[in-house]
Amino acid sequence: TNKTITNVRREFAEGNVRYLLTTEEAVVSTQSTGAELIKLLALHSVNHALKTRKTVLKNNAKLSGTPDGVVDEMRDQGFTRPKILVLFPFRNVAHKFVHQVLKIALTGSKKQVSNKKRFEDEYGPGEAEKPNLSKSLSYQKTFLGNNDDFFTLGIAFAKNSVKLYTDFYNSDLIVASPLGLRSVVGAPGDKERDYDFLSSIEILSLFMSDVFLMQNWEHLIHCLEHLNLQPSSTQHTDFSRVKQWALEGHGRHFRQNLVFSSLGAAQISSLFGKECVSHRGLVRVTPHSYKDVLSQILYPVRQVFSRMRDKKEDEGLVDYLTTGRYQYFVDNILPRLQNSDLSNIVILIPSYYDFIRVRNYFKRENMKFSQLSEYSTNKTITNVRREFAEGNVRYLLTTERFFFFKRYKLQKVQQVVFYECPLYAECYAHYLNMLTEEGAVSTLLYNKLDGEKLVRMVGEKQCKQLINSQQSTHVLMAE
Repeated sequence: TNKTITNVRREFAEGNVRYLLTTEEAVVSTQSTGAELIKLLALHSVNHALKTRKTVLKNNAKLSGTPDGVVDEMRDQGFTRPKILVLFPFRNVAHKFVHQVLKIALTGSKKQVSNKKRFEDEYGPGEAEKPNLSKSLSYQKTFLGNNDDFFTLGIAFAKNSVKLYTDFYNSDLIVASPLGLRSVVGAPGDKERDYDFLSSIEILSLFMSDVFLMQNWEHLIHCLEHLNLQPSSTQHTDFSRVKQWALEGHGRHFRQNLVFSSLGAAQISSLFGKECVSHRGLVRVTPHSYKDVLSQILYPVRQVFSRMRDKKEDEGLVDYLTTGRYQYFVDNILPRLQNSDLSNIVILIPSYYDFIRVRNYFKRENMKFSQLSEYSTNKTITNVRREFAEGNVRYLLTTERFFFFKRYKLQKVQQVVFYECPLYAECYAHYLNMLTEEGAVSTLLYNKLDGEKLVRMVGEKQCKQLINSQQSTHVLMAE
């Protein structure tokens, strides 16, 4: 509405919000996400849906008095009705977004909302949930409320109502998680799969994209590969009204892509380059500087940064990031651990595939160890933590996803080895704060391609020294 637009323009001009979404280009934001971005995203989505609906209704009225046929100016539709797709990692964020959508769409009107009670039951927090004060603030913000990651929701805007839980083909806006949407899209060979409703998406929004990396990134990629394809069925299509660029198969080049993330990552940059192909160009917004997490380390810890240096590094071979890192760990790091006097060693491996590879090596070498991953049951976690604290096992293998979803603290840790720079810098500080034993030390493996992660951990100055130095080992002390 005009009132809402006026208020948002004023807030933006006064600096109360960081970004104003327009229909001009694709945007990547690596600033932290929050309520202000949800509000702007909801406004942008509702604005596009209502403008599209208004145009279609206006042209319908014109066509009723034009018996000679359709003129090009009245090509105002796609193959199917849905125009906006917004993906969230959890229901709690989707709940906030839909609330903002309803608040904007219902402003100054007497519209009714259908299925609102069902929505609150399925997406709301339920009984009042108290925050877990033993967890970090970032954990509470991410997981407080309904953190189910399997959902899809269709929303339709009508003259006198906003309808929730509409069939996708009768929806203007689709809200979903990658896992929920993947279950509908299916895979080749599935008896029941459908993705024609994604053929005319004009705005794609990915919210909290970094969290998608902690879930299953392949689900997201699979869903995006099925956007703006030619539909297999024409039962929902009025070809006389389909836009010309859609008929010619250029839908993805006229789609606006909004990718929000609290941090930068290689996978997000790759997606940005491959999927964000709007003919209007690309815009990437990143922080001017990063605040390191060294100040969050509470105890004096000897931090060793071990650079993987090999001739393949300068050749930029992809294999060096996987096989090379594994071989360097086995040939250089593991022998040092075996000869060390320290026990209770935690080895954190961000990638689950690398975690499996290292775990299999430990098994082949008959090395006594325990493991904790995002798939570990509560009973297993309790037993492993107790055995490790009692010194019954020397090595504990774990993943960054275990940190992200659980945030447990381990006792009696004497050494932490980071197989790779963690995606979240908070993970680095979290494990170093477990090193309360005398003589405790941490070791981190890195190469020159890890600069984007390193800068979030140690800051720009230290990052440049680590990347540009010819030395293979650097030591920092947290005081």
